[in-house]
Amino acid sequence: MPENLSRKKLGEYLLDAGLITEQQLREALRRQRQTKEPLGHILARQGMVSEADICRVLHQQLGLPIVELESIAIDEQVIALIREDLAKKYTAIPIELENRSTIRVALADPLNAQALEDIKFQSGYFVRPVLAPPSEIVEAIAKYYHIDASVVEILENIIKNDPIQEIREIVATDGEENLDELMKISAGPPIVRLANWVITRAVEMRASDIHVEPQEKWVGVRCRVDGLLQDLERLPKWTQGALVSRIKILASLDIAEKRLPQDGSFRVEIDNRRIDLRVSTLPTAHGEKIVIRIVDQERSALHLDSLGLSESALSRIRAYGQRPQGIVAVTGPTGSGKSTLLYSLLQHIHSVTKNILTVEDPIEYQIPGINQVQVDEKSKKTFGAILRAMLRQDPDVMMIGEVRDLETAQIAFRASITGHLVLSTVHTNDAASAVTRLVDLGLQPYMVASSLISVISMRLVRVLCPKCKDQYAPTGDELRILGLTSREAQGVGLFRPIGCEYCNQTGYRGRTGIFEMLELDDPLRRLIAAGAAESMVRAAAVENGMTPIGEDGLMKVMAGETSLEELRRVVFYEEESARLCPSCRQTAAAEYHFCPHCGHTIAAACLKCERRVDAAWAFCPGCGTRRTPSVIAEPPDDPLIPNSDPSRVPARSRR
Repeated sequence: MPENLSRKKLGEYLLDAGLITEQQLREALRRQRQTKEPLGHILARQGMVSEADICRVLHQQLGLPIVELESIAIDEQVIALIREDLAKKYTAIPIELENRSTIRVALADPLNAQALEDIKFQSGYFVRPVLAPPSEIVEAIAKYYHIDASVVEILENIIKNDPIQEIREIVATDGEENLDELMKISAGPPIVRLANWVITRAVEMRASDIHVEPQEKWVGVRCRVDGLLQDLERLPKWTQGALVSRIKILASLDIAEKRLPQDGSFRVEIDNRRIDLRVSTLPTAHGEKIVIRIVDQERSALHLDSLGLSESALSRIRAYGQRPQGIVAVTGPTGSGKSTLLYSLLQHIHSVTKNILTVEDPIEYQIPGINQVQVDEKSKKTFGAILRAMLRQDPDVMMIGEVRDLETAQIAFRASITGHLVLSTVHTNDAASAVTRLVDLGLQPYMVASSLISVISMRLVRVLCPKCKDQYAPTGDELRILGLTSREAQGVGLFRPIGCEYCNQTGYRGRTGIFEMLELDDPLRRLIAAGAAESMVRAAAVENGMTPIGEDGLMKVMAGETSLEELRRVVFYEEESARLCPSCRQTAAAEYHFCPHCGHTIAAACLKCERRVDAAWAFCPGCGTRRTPSVIAEPPDDPLIPNSDPSRVPARSRR
């Protein structure tokens, strides 16, 4: 604090700056003696000077920072350091603890030595004054010292006629103890009601995650529904501290720790349904961001026939569950439904004759009769350590949450060789790359080839709302993606989203899976054991009957289950990832220059700009150069599909 802070008073600074006259100062001081109000209040109210002018002058003369209280979330514990009567007396509000001995306080008049001394005495901290407009300080005092009333006003605005569901009990998820039942919602503190409203509204929306995101001047609350985030509410900045603290208390987290990420969990009951919630905190520039993962144990479908599998794929997966040994791997990005598929398969396998054990991080669904173990790195319960212990537990089936390192992979594959069925997930984009990933971890190709039963790659696409989806005739580009000629497309209709109250105006409600299943036969095992490249494994799998995930998605588009737009969002289906041979119309990888099915030229390079071009193109789309006749295919029968021949259309397209 500058040395002259207590020697010169506010009126003198304003007088020196030419903002007021001596007569105005005398009149304001006279009124101050009568009303005991801060001098700045009187000058601003009478229009002699603005609050902004006062802050600007003191900032220039004293070097004190100016804070914007609307963009600051003040912790309840900091507010409690100064009594409300003292805050009102000096128009001051504590902002934050700088360290163990100093507190930052916003004051209307930081030159008031008595105010600084009284605040220091009551709080027990040295005072670091900062500037804020007096009207903002008064408003902040009203909010933070009466936060319950302020939150009630917010609840009335956002809830209106939407009653808050009651969260009847919250219990510890580790099973060691039950917390006391929360106060009933009608009598509960307003911040409890606000937190409960966020949770219950998200559950009603079928959300998988809740995001509480502090911004500079507000707090955003979003929910992930059917894989995409949606805005739920935008709250005032001053609710941030109380709301975040409430959630951290529920999850048994340290509310005083704000600089390090934390993880916790809790369980609630809503409408007699048990809901598990996993909480993750992350310090950001504007405060702690919180993500709550919602696991509805009763609503979540754990049945294979509810996942969107075709009859053929469903029968094959059921058969995998009856194998005595081997590995079934499920692959896909985060949130693609891998865990749900594995849990559904476990549910199908489960019987009194089998000992099933799982090792997970975390346990997402609890299945009665199955022995599930939670990984805990802090207590040295790693994947590897738990797996070694599980092998001594006489298992029939083992489920591993994820194969993420060589140790886990080696134990899993050795277990599969010694008479155990192993189920697991691998984080890759498609089935063929999962094989490469396992080898890259350090497994020998022959071990992968001999133990692997199948790799299932999957994604989740949103299902069109049955109440508002609209049928339309596909465009030429859409026909090309579907692999249909204009003649074949006659009478074919696709569906697109519209939006209604039932689907919350999104056009979609719920999700279904799209799949590709790389099932190993002897030729494919020999190829993998020989260390074949990923592209060769993929091509051999397609030759062996594997339906690529994009093709499975196209079938669901043709069936009206989802839209082509949604499929392209999830699979990124375009010519750069896969293309049709202009001769035999079979799918070929983008990097192929010749069709592996018929030997026809698929792509070549422009002699001028070296851009890759299709063999059927007469001109380069990059530079406009005319192509040489030797690399141009025969004229197409159909203007939309090069070299179309109905007899060569794959069976999928003719259906």
